[in-house]
Amino acid sequence: MNDFATLRLLDRFAPLFRRAGIDYPMLRLILGMKLTMDTRRVPTVFTQSKVKEGKNYFIRSLWLYALYGLAVIPFLFIDDYFFQLSIIFGILMFILMTSMISDFSSVLLDVRDRNMMMPKPVDQRTFSTAKMLHITLYMSLLTIATTGIPLFVSLYVNGFGFFLLLLAELILLNFLILMMTALVYFAILQFFDGEKLKNVINFMQIALSLGIIIGYQLVARSFQFSELDWTFTPVWWQLFTPPVWFGALHEALLNGERSLFVLVLAGLAVITPVVAMMLYVKMIPAFESSLHKLSTVEQGKEKRINRVKQAFLRFIAPDQEERNFMNFSFAMMKNEREFKLKVYPQVGFTFVIPFLFMFTTTESGSFEAVREGSSYYLFYFTLLVIPTVISMVKYSGAYKGSWIYGVMPLKDRLLIDRGLTKSVLVMFYLPVMLILAPVFIWIFSGRIWLDLVVIIATAILYAAICTLVLNGKSLPFSQPFSVSQHQEGIKAFVMMLVIGGFCLVHVLFNNWAWDLEIYAVILLIALLLVWTFGFRRNRVEA
Repeated sequence: MNDFATLRLLDRFAPLFRRAGIDYPMLRLILGMKLTMDTRRVPTVFTQSKVKEGKNYFIRSLWLYALYGLAVIPFLFIDDYFFQLSIIFGILMFILMTSMISDFSSVLLDVRDRNMMMPKPVDQRTFSTAKMLHITLYMSLLTIATTGIPLFVSLYVNGFGFFLLLLAELILLNFLILMMTALVYFAILQFFDGEKLKNVINFMQIALSLGIIIGYQLVARSFQFSELDWTFTPVWWQLFTPPVWFGALHEALLNGERSLFVLVLAGLAVITPVVAMMLYVKMIPAFESSLHKLSTVEQGKEKRINRVKQAFLRFIAPDQEERNFMNFSFAMMKNEREFKLKVYPQVGFTFVIPFLFMFTTTESGSFEAVREGSSYYLFYFTLLVIPTVISMVKYSGAYKGSWIYGVMPLKDRLLIDRGLTKSVLVMFYLPVMLILAPVFIWIFSGRIWLDLVVIIATAILYAAICTLVLNGKSLPFSQPFSVSQHQEGIKAFVMMLVIGGFCLVHVLFNNWAWDLEIYAVILLIALLLVWTFGFRRNRVEA
């Protein structure tokens, strides 16, 4: 096993671990095993065509987070600590929390190593501490990569005291993110088990992701720009907005602000991460023992056949084979936990993004001004869910079962591609559309009904184009998640730009004397052509 530098550094603190009742040699062995296994997997933000053993690709991919960190540097030159640090920590919390949810939740909730270790003479506290140190190590590396350059810039711009305080706050922020995520999962584990628990965890990850985006908006709205200066306006919800806490701590310590509300916020920045850490340490045994619920399987329940759903599927997919593949796709997308972990939070963004932009618009005018305006074009943001999902459907944890395609009695892959595209639209786009369309009609009145019809038709056409471009010759659910990396993200991003092109054409037709009917007819013809002839490409290969 490799003698990692991290383990050598940890050796210096061995007496502290022993005093805490932890079997340090066993802790070192478990942590070394986890670090060794990390060198054999590719992280979700990095791609390599040839994976070489012994290379830690997570470490080699940290340059990407360093690029993310450059976004906070301009805010270091703002001459207002409160506003400056609130925005900086809003950005950092978004980057680190989304990474925690997408990349490290699976580590925090992993039961496989527990099943392997528990029959061995391994103390529960030692095992749990090793897991916590493992996650903390990588969160720390993420933080260092993201904030390393901004930290040195802050040293030059704002001095040594600012630098030290920012460093301490980053440590507290890491504690807060890790413990907040763990405590939320612990609470969920107390009330649910089996498949229900997995679904609740997925929905909670969506809620956390949406909370981060909304929280970032709240941070910006805590300040008002007037007379070339930023003015802080105390509001009760700031007590639940961590980035503002850290801004208040800087304001209190470096600017000597002594108002009661600012001192309370500054106190929360210190007390909350420490208390959360103490709570988590005490709950470690209960948390780990609750993880077995993730492995339980509910039995004895027969699934009911939803007649309405089956009638709807027969309507949109008259061919039985195509409908069979739609049902297969539904089952795979519903049961693939890693797929849900990567896709569902981004699907949740689709519900929020249009209203965030609309909310920004209302600041410059009344609700009536928004109602009479053209913000209904924001409905195009609902299309973002399509490339996100389609770029991921070629991957599966059970990819070795893809040999089934070679023995299926299908003449060509038209039915596979078309069934897959329809299942993505039904499972992900249809719910978004059914929820948001009535809301938009309520806001903008019935005058936008044709615009919504055009956008929905665009979505159906766009979904077919995404399948043709993003999936290429790949069969659905036929590749491991370990190769779902950077290149696919670039393709999906390019396809997202296409949405802007559709929106622009929509705007142009809306402003022509011919109105929107001509564009609706053109879209309908294009839709029929692509769905009829576009999928006639490749034969199914074994």
